[in-house]
Amino acid sequence: MIDSTKRNPAASVTLGGELATGLDSNERLPARLESFGILKQRSDNFTAWAKSGVIQNLNRLQKKIVDSLDVCGSFLLFRQYTSANRTRLIGGCTCKKHLLCALCASRRGVKNTQAYKEKFNQLQAENPDLDIYFLTFTVKNGDDLFERYSHLKKSMQALLKKRNHQSASHRGIKTEMFKYTGGVFAFEFKRGAIENLWHPHIHMLALLPKGLRVDWEILKAEWLEITGDSSVINFEKAENDNAFLEVFAYALKFSEMENIDRWNASQILRNERLISSFGDVRGVVVDESDNDDLLDADEPFFDMIFNWQAGRYNLSMKVEHNSEAEQFKRENALLISSAMRCTQSTF
Repeated sequence: MIDSTKRNPAASVTLGGELATGLDSNERLPARLESFGILKQRSDNFTAWAKSGVIQNLNRLQKKIVDSLDVCGSFLLFRQYTSANRTRLIGGCTCKKHLLCALCASRRGVKNTQAYKEKFNQLQAENPDLDIYFLTFTVKNGDDLFERYSHLKKSMQALLKKRNHQSASHRGIKTEMFKYTGGVFAFEFKRGAIENLWHPHIHMLALLPKGLRVDWEILKAEWLEITGDSSVINFEKAENDNAFLEVFAYALKFSEMENIDRWNASQILRNERLISSFGDVRGVVVDESDNDDLLDADEPFFDMIFNWQAGRYNLSMKVEHNSEAEQFKRENALLISSAMRCTQSTF
């Protein structure tokens, strides 16, 4: 049994654990359950707060959202391969409210990271002279979250439009962004430490050919001309996977907000697309399923259901796939079919 009630690591740490090499080994299953337990506890704490009456005038849809958080992560279904020594998450109940639910945000972050990292690796294999850079774009802080987000989004759209025009050989239109062959970026939000105003910003991963130098002073001047309120751009070469974690932990960062900010921000931004790409990185398809990939192996395996009870994930059922297991499945058909319906509809 894993106790997750007393730990609260940073979002990128939790996400990084899910992407660690060898995480799916059978020996690492307790560590995964602990990580999922930490995320589930965050959501439970938020749900308890939301149901305490502090949010006034919840409509029917909002009440349904809060109720779905309660059920999310109530059980997890794993498949353990005995010969390959691997354990994969193959199902469970999730709510898909990734701006509110830390568990769903983590799974979304894992899927985005895997898909885009594969794309970057492919592009670098085709052209070894490409380096990955990590950039951060900001605008002036403000008290209106949607206004500040819209300003940031429109500013980035304007900067990338200049890049597109230069790519199409429009005379007189130049930008330092043209030097990047492609990239992906996500919007992130937090409160400023001093004035407590909303601080929206963009984290970006972009590919730059070796030997090309971006004139950062020119790019900052471009950004100031577009935004009218900020010339702040931070940049560094991405030496490891930490940059991917920082970009794709955007949704998981919501669970680090104060509860009232978490709720209000999720309602304001629920219909917004918070990840975008450009250039050679466009067209990446992210798997909508939150499951791990099944092993392509013909070997014995166990299916295990872990239920969430009293702040822990506890093993409630373990089924070996053999002739005796078929009898077990018939005797427990209702429970297993309910689990699979939940899996098919939410994962």
